[in-house]
Amino acid sequence: MSNTNVTSTSGAYNNFSTPVPWSNISSFVNTNVSFRNERESKTIQATQIDVAKFAANPTYNKLSSLLGQPVLILYVADLRTQTSGTESGVRLTNGIALPAAGLTVATLNPLYVLGHYNAPDTTPGSTNTGAPASLVGDAITILSGAWQDGNTSTYDTRAASNTTINAAVLAGIVPSYGTYFSGGVENFFRLLESWSSRTLTFNGSIVALFPSQSAMAPWGTTYAAPQRLFLFDPNFKNNSKLPPGTPMVCTVIRSTWNIAQPNSTQ
Repeated sequence: MSNTNVTSTSGAYNNFSTPVPWSNISSFVNTNVSFRNERESKTIQATQIDVAKFAANPTYNKLSSLLGQPVLILYVADLRTQTSGTESGVRLTNGIALPAAGLTVATLNPLYVLGHYNAPDTTPGSTNTGAPASLVGDAITILSGAWQDGNTSTYDTRAASNTTINAAVLAGIVPSYGTYFSGGVENFFRLLESWSSRTLTFNGSIVALFPSQSAMAPWGTTYAAPQRLFLFDPNFKNNSKLPPGTPMVCTVIRSTWNIAQPNSTQ
C-alpha cells in the first residue's frame, strides 16, 4: 500500500503474477483507521484486516479460486509516508475464528491484534488453540476487546478485558541498552491499557528475532500489567499442525562413517 494505491497480488508460489482486484479485498481491508499508541507517543495510521470478513464465504472461496489455492498467508506492507507524529501499522480485528486450514499474517510494520485471536474457547487459561496460526511483525501489540480508538487519554482510563491469543509469534523487540530495560519475555507483547484484574491468555511460541525497526520506543509504564497465562502450544511439535509458512531449516549431522569395500553390500 502506497500513498495513492492499494496493490494486491498472489504470492511467491507463482512469482506474484496474479493481480487481485480491489473489489475482492475491499470487504475486509480498511485503510482509514487511526488510534493513539501511548508507548510510541504517536498516532497509528493503520491498515486494518477484518479477519471474520476475510474468512467468510463467498470472500474466502472467491480469493482461493482466483489464486488457485487456499489463502494461507497474508503479507501486508503499509508504505504510506508518515509524519513525525504518526506511524504505520497493521491491525487485525474480529479474529476469534480463522479458516480451518490456518492463517499466517506477516508485515514489515508493527502489528496490532484487537480482541481474541484464534480462540475457540475464550475462558481465561484455556488451552483450546484453534487453527494453525502465526503472527509476524516489527512488533506485536495486544489491544483487548474493550479498546476504544477514540480514547486518546492515558492508559489508566482504558480498562482492558480478558483476551486470549493463540498463535506462533515472531517479532522484533527494543533490546535493553544503557538505562533502558527491554521488559523481558513477559513484555514481548506490548500493551496500552489498564489490565488490572484482567487476564491475558497466550498459547503458542515466541520468537524475538531482531530489533524493531519502526516501533522503537523503549518499554515503560504505558499500561497496567495483566495476569499472564502463557503456555507453549504442544501442537507445534507436530509438523502437520505448524502454521502456514513456518520457516524450515535443514542440516546435515555427521554420524558414524563406514568405508565400503569393493564388491561389498555392507
